[in-house]
Amino acid sequence: MSTDVATTDVATTDVVTTDDGNTDTVATGPATTGGMTTGAMSTDDLTTDPREASLRPFGRPSRLWWTTVLALSLLVLSGIAAWVVQLRGGMGVAGYNDHAFWSIYIADVVTFIGVSYGGAVVSAILRLTGATWRAPLTRLAEGTAVVTVLIGAALIIPHIGNPILLWELVTRPNTSAPVFWDFVAVMTYTAASIVFFSLPLVPDMAILGQQHCDRLGRRRASLYAAISRGWVGAPRQKAVLAGALGLVSIMIIPLAVSVHSVLAWAFATTSRPWWHESIWAPQFVVAALYSGVALVILVVAGFRRGYHLEGLITPRHFVRLGFIMATLSATYVYLTFADLLPGAYVADHGTASVFAELLVGRLAPWFWLFAVVGGLLPLLLVALPWTRTVKGMVTAALLVVPMMWLKRILMVVGPGTYDVMTGVFGRYQFTWVPVAITLAATAAIPLLLMLLFRVVPLLSIEEIEEINDLEKPVTATPPIEHQLTRDDNAGPTGARAPSHRVAGTTGALLLVALLSMLAVGATDPAQAATPQNTSQSAPASRSPSAPAITLKGIEEGGLMKLTATLTGPKGAQADAPVAFLFSTTQFGTPARLVSLGSVTTDTTGTATLVLGGDADHQYRPTATGPQEYIATYSAPGAKPLTSSTTVNVTVARSAYTPAPPKALAGAGNVLVIVLFAIVAAIWLTLATQVWRVRRVCREFQETPRSA
Repeated sequence: MSTDVATTDVATTDVVTTDDGNTDTVATGPATTGGMTTGAMSTDDLTTDPREASLRPFGRPSRLWWTTVLALSLLVLSGIAAWVVQLRGGMGVAGYNDHAFWSIYIADVVTFIGVSYGGAVVSAILRLTGATWRAPLTRLAEGTAVVTVLIGAALIIPHIGNPILLWELVTRPNTSAPVFWDFVAVMTYTAASIVFFSLPLVPDMAILGQQHCDRLGRRRASLYAAISRGWVGAPRQKAVLAGALGLVSIMIIPLAVSVHSVLAWAFATTSRPWWHESIWAPQFVVAALYSGVALVILVVAGFRRGYHLEGLITPRHFVRLGFIMATLSATYVYLTFADLLPGAYVADHGTASVFAELLVGRLAPWFWLFAVVGGLLPLLLVALPWTRTVKGMVTAALLVVPMMWLKRILMVVGPGTYDVMTGVFGRYQFTWVPVAITLAATAAIPLLLMLLFRVVPLLSIEEIEEINDLEKPVTATPPIEHQLTRDDNAGPTGARAPSHRVAGTTGALLLVALLSMLAVGATDPAQAATPQNTSQSAPASRSPSAPAITLKGIEEGGLMKLTATLTGPKGAQADAPVAFLFSTTQFGTPARLVSLGSVTTDTTGTATLVLGGDADHQYRPTATGPQEYIATYSAPGAKPLTSSTTVNVTVARSAYTPAPPKALAGAGNVLVIVLFAIVAAIWLTLATQVWRVRRVCREFQETPRSA
């Protein structure tokens, strides 16, 4: 990708003490093979100079870098091959069937788009609140946001099956569908993330291009010169850039919230138990931030170790990210059980069945694995002082990311395989195709990040230098364990008592929540009172004088006329209620009986029902051909009497009846216009910020740097 300066093959080593408290042998000469690149290391691998650290990825890649890129590329290629197989064989090769119409792909989309919020939103919030410790993390966090949202958006393609449908989503939009607005929100958020990531690159590329051009290589030097042309670091340029970044930071937060809220509403508008919950929108947002912060921790840890950034990214950064992750973890665990417990107690049939599968059924082992490994353990790793270290925070993040994906799978598979007509769960069988595509998407994250930071600076150089200039100079650097004690309340002295109180309180709250959940699970579901008929408790016997019933049916003038005659030992039986039903397989097999209504017999013992003939019985057959009708009469203390007849239906009408216009239909049309106007305003604002930065660069393009 670039022409790099030549390096020697001779390297010297030295023993240093890292911020983890361990000793390690690192190279102090120009050729370091333990990192991801060679020939780009400074004489001090633990440097605090952001310029020197940002130049490290531009050196000649090491064997470890090439091996990693090759392995990740093979995983990505296997996913592309699996997608080609799916295109040729259909969704069946991915395990989809009549009982599972949504599964792994939609969980992937929610997960990968969600983790992008951790980098963008956390970076935006820390920037707006003026948290100075964010500076070494912003570039990595924002780069993670861009890469993951692009991968998440790409996963929509295997989810919809036929890529042509994505084109029709744009050319033939359905503005009343949440899926369309989710597409609009994702595209807008993606554009905002790219702008948020790109604008701070201008001053950094100017710094490296003007002062370290010889270490960039020809292609990078040309790219940096083109992007940063005219940037001289003048106060007006910095003010315009800061204003643009502040405005985009404000826009990123509601955009991220809107994307996952609309994703939750896409589930809510699908008639499935547990999906139509009002709490899902905030739950989706918190889940995205929770898993996103965890992924940022992993990315930061990987690049910190790969390029020896320990001098700039210290344990306090991981501890503070851990505190954010723990706060989101506690919030998400609360929202999870706040969602489950009321539904499990009220227990309408469909939701109760799904929750039974989730809490005590076939999905229970996976749900409790998420609750313990993805919820409880990360909290404990942050709460306990002896695990509040770099390794502890990385371990917690390693637990969170896969467990949050597992939680999304559980949210999809349970309701998605439930048959609302029969009340029976179907099965979804994982095949190698979706597994390969999911692994390919996972591998694409580190692969794209490694390639991205071979092109752009790894750290936000100007931001780090400005913050360092504002901070008061320190005459002596205290030991790292003292820094942790002072800054993060994580050291061995002065922090044990508060930490024990936090851990004890957290454990007590979790214990109370688990006991409450078990108590609710042991409680019988709330059900409506059902009148009990004691006369039916014993087997009913038909008396010798029980009546008889006959049914006849005829089609006249497109109307169905059913006549039931009820007779007894004394002749016709009057004032007796006769129920009419018909048998159908339209709702599945075996055939089901559907009620048509009840008619009281007249003095001749006859009950007549004309389907479609009056206001109370508007039903008409919906299909032509033989149709079975049933008449039944239940006498007190006797078995029901039933008679059936089959009529050849020749005139039928569609069962679909257009809904009457809604009261606020006009307001909905206005809302569509308003939403399009908001989206257009956001895109215009993003474009304006880019134009402002470019304009202020052109103003100084011909001006000497001293200006």
